[in-house]
Parts: sequence; structure tokens; C-alpha cells
Amino acid sequence: MEKIAKILVVAVIAVSLASFAAGQGYTFNVVKIPNSNPNVPTAMNNAGQVLVNAGTQGALSVSLWNRVGGAQSLGLTGANNVGSALNNANDVAGAGQPGGAGNVQAFLWQPGGNTTWLGTLGGVLSAASGVNTAREVVGTAFTAASLQHAFLWTSASGMQDLTPTLTSPGGATATAINTAGEVVGYYFPNGATNVLGFSWTQAGGLQSFGAPGTMAFAINDAGTIVGQEMTASGYRHAFSKTQSGGMVDLGTLGGGMSTALAINNKGWIVGTSTTNDGTGILHGFLWTPSGGMQDFTALANIGTQKQPYSLGINDYGDIAFTNKNLMIVLLPNVTATAVSSANPSAVGQPITITATLTSIAGPPPDGEQVQVSLAGQTGTGTLKGGVAKVTITGVGAGSHKVTLTYLGDAYYRQFQFVVFTQVVNAAANKK
Repeated sequence: MEKIAKILVVAVIAVSLASFAAGQGYTFNVVKIPNSNPNVPTAMNNAGQVLVNAGTQGALSVSLWNRVGGAQSLGLTGANNVGSALNNANDVAGAGQPGGAGNVQAFLWQPGGNTTWLGTLGGVLSAASGVNTAREVVGTAFTAASLQHAFLWTSASGMQDLTPTLTSPGGATATAINTAGEVVGYYFPNGATNVLGFSWTQAGGLQSFGAPGTMAFAINDAGTIVGQEMTASGYRHAFSKTQSGGMVDLGTLGGGMSTALAINNKGWIVGTSTTNDGTGILHGFLWTPSGGMQDFTALANIGTQKQPYSLGINDYGDIAFTNKNLMIVLLPNVTATAVSSANPSAVGQPITITATLTSIAGPPPDGEQVQVSLAGQTGTGTLKGGVAKVTITGVGAGSHKVTLTYLGDAYYRQFQFVVFTQVVNAAANKK
């Protein structure tokens, strides 16, 4: 029994090394989205869909892309449309020109092709920047006095001015809304020369927060707000803010400046930061409660694809971002360990292979399948909590490679590799 135990330990080590090689040693796999414009808004939802803006001026188009189905155009009415927000129901909010001409207006697109133009607050234009699953849209719009105000639009009430008493020429912008209807953004208070962050609820109205220079860019369903704040040293730093803990400086990647741009419901935050390399070039970062702030260039083999412009992250840990060159999606690298119920085994003895899959975001969803191939036979196991078991019988004597295949989904890439060697003896082992 001691010999078998040693072999099992070796098998686990072998599969860990194989997994490491399959992902090139990185936490994330890189997927480049074809035909996407650089430096444009993007977002990513829990259906694995990515908001893609493409085309040229006068012929701009918006589509949804995922790893399994590729890109599907929204077929938006109007012209010069740009999507800026995406919810988990695949509704898209943005701005464009209804009828192909005239001033820019905010829009809400729903699956099935229904586009609603949201109007303005009496002025010449509007633009949407956030949408929740209740199809409540937020953004910025001009008033009849040519002032830029934050708005909330609902199908029942139309466009509501969230900053009706604001007279500052700097104006206000609502950037995001969560499922509870809490809105965040930033504005120039009357008489002020610098911005403040704000949150807004139907019950409490507008509440300012942060020192001058604070801007809120995103909020998750737990009410955690992220953005950038001005530090005492005069640098802008990424922050997170909760009701119980207040504002927390997230630091930088070694440079002087950072900005938090998106947050998921796990509390994972993505944004940009300078490093200590002296170039001033922005790097993308992922901040997690357990790992702190980590550089995209260390987490994924993105080469020189730095300087992100827009970022989005979903609850599966998938990250979408655009930079000066193209759009990239980072998919968590799935790694695996596997053990045999008996190695070596005897001819005629059933062999059960137990595979355990995980990633930085946890295991793939329950119900997905893993294939195990051994001696010309392939069995399929169903994942539950990241674990799948496959039993194979009738394996002849000899040394046989065990191959593990995960087919992937919209959130994780597929992989296949040899995990270990199964030894089958012609006669039963003696203790």
C-alpha cells in the first residue's frame, strides 16, 4: 500500500505541472476579438457576452461577442451608434443618432431588436453610461439651459434629472446603476472648480462623498463603489467605498496614479495604474480581496498590449478591455489535478479517475463535462463543485497514458493534456 500511495502523489504532481504548461504559466488566457475598434467603451456580463464597438465614423456598429458564438450585430437603428453599457439580460445602452441624423441621443437596445431612444432633459443631446437588469438607464443629458446633468431613465417615468438644482457649467454624469437602483457618478457642485463623487437613491436623493477630485465609475450589487480619488500627495488613486468601511485607497502598481473602472459581485476590481518603470504607461490591474492589486502583464501573456482605455469584468472572473490597438478578453486559465482509484491496478479491475478543475475564479459551472481517455477508451464525467469522476473497465496490461479533456464554455477555454500514466499489471498486486 505504501508503494501505491507514493505513485498517487507522483500522479498529482505530474498533472499539476501539465496544467501549468497548458496555460503557459499564466492565470488568464488571452483572446483577441477581431474587427473591434481600439479605445472604445466595452463591458462584459455574466452570460459571457462582450460589448463590441466597431466600424468607422458614419458607419459605426455595435455587436455582442462571446467565445462560443462569436459576434452578433445588434442591427441598431440610427447611425454612429456606440454601446457603453451591458446588463446580464443582454440589454445594451449607449448613444447614437436616431434616424441617421441630428443630435446624439441615449438609447436602450433590447434583445429582439427593439431600440428605444431616451430623449434629453430639454437640451440638444444625451448619452447613456449604465443599465441594470430592470432596464433602468443612467447617463448624462443637456438641459434647456445647456447644462449637463445626470439622469435616470425608466420605462414608466421617462428621463429624470438627478441634479435638478445644479447650475455649475462643469455639470454632472451618472456612470453606473446596480440592481437595487443605486446610482453613482460625479459632478461639479455649484461654485466648485473640482468634481465630487456622488451616490443617489430614490429614498435618499443625492449624497456627495470624497475629497475634491473624486470620481465614481462603478457600483456592484452589494453597494461597493469604485473610482478614483485625489490623495493628499496630489496623485489620483483607485478607491473602493462601502457603507460600513468608508473609502479605501487601493494603491498603485508602483507608480503615482491609478483608477478603478469596474467591479463585479465578488468584489473584484479592474482598472489602470502606472508602474515604477518610469514610462508613465498605464497597465491594467486586477484587484481582489485576497490578492490585492496585480498587473495584467503578470497575470496574462499580453505582451505590449498595455494602456487600457475601457474595462469590464463579470462574476466568472472574465475581463474585457480595449486599448490603443484592439479589444482583448482575459479568460481564467482552468487547471486540473487527477488521481486514479488504483495505480498500479490489475487486469479486470475497474479504474476510476477523479478530476478536479479550478481557476482563479473557482471551478467551472456544475453540469459541464470532462472527458477522460485511457487505453483507447473514453468516458465522460459531469462536474459538480469542480470534481468529475469517470470509471473505465477492461483495460489491458501495460502502461497507458491518461488524457483529460475539458471542452470549455463561454467563460473558460478548452484544454487537453496527458495527466499521468496508468500502470495495469497482468496479475493482482501482492500486499
